[in-house]
Amino acid sequence: MVRIRSELAEGYRRIKHHIAGENYAGGETVNTMIDGALHALSTAPPTWLRAGTVASLRDELVVPAPATDLTVVGASGFLVFQRPVTLSTLGDAGPAGIAPINALLWWPADFDGHDLHLDEAEPVMIVVHALSTYLTAETSWSPAVWSDSTLTDLGMFPLPLLRDMVPPSETKDDLAPAIELLLGLGAAAREQRVLFESVAVSGGGETGQPRPRAVSVLVDA
Repeated sequence: MVRIRSELAEGYRRIKHHIAGENYAGGETVNTMIDGALHALSTAPPTWLRAGTVASLRDELVVPAPATDLTVVGASGFLVFQRPVTLSTLGDAGPAGIAPINALLWWPADFDGHDLHLDEAEPVMIVVHALSTYLTAETSWSPAVWSDSTLTDLGMFPLPLLRDMVPPSETKDDLAPAIELLLGLGAAAREQRVLFESVAVSGGGETGQPRPRAVSVLVDA
């Protein structure tokens, strides 16, 4: 997971370089998104979720759920899945326009009525990046930015923090399983129903970055 984090960070930096070299429409917004993603990669511990754990967290979610549960495990976060949490049309990736979501990355944001800003102090939402082994068809820059990365960024979606939430139906929104998982993990952490364990890292770690961890045990409340 250390390698995956490093690869993603390099991909985001290449996009920033691309934007800086051109008069890019919407460049300021894209920069904000990339800075938020880089902030999450550098501050949040990469967290490994086994398929069984994902299923349990989703199954035990009680709705409506407080949206503040989305930040219980961290204002920023980085989850990597043993198996894709869902298949999504976000980013129009792959030959059928559908891609697996293999990881989620998020950061806290405020909205001033015009633009989003990274805001850890008083966020009104989190911005979630859907990460996949597929390459989106919707990028305005060269796919080569992800040439050395196992995962790529399909696109982002916001989740508000200021009210209770009921995830959408899977038949209406293919991101529903990802939203259920985020809420379920936060609720379980709030209720102290999950335990985390450090993941051993052999080389390649960056000084000052949080160590990878895994959700190892789901205990009865």
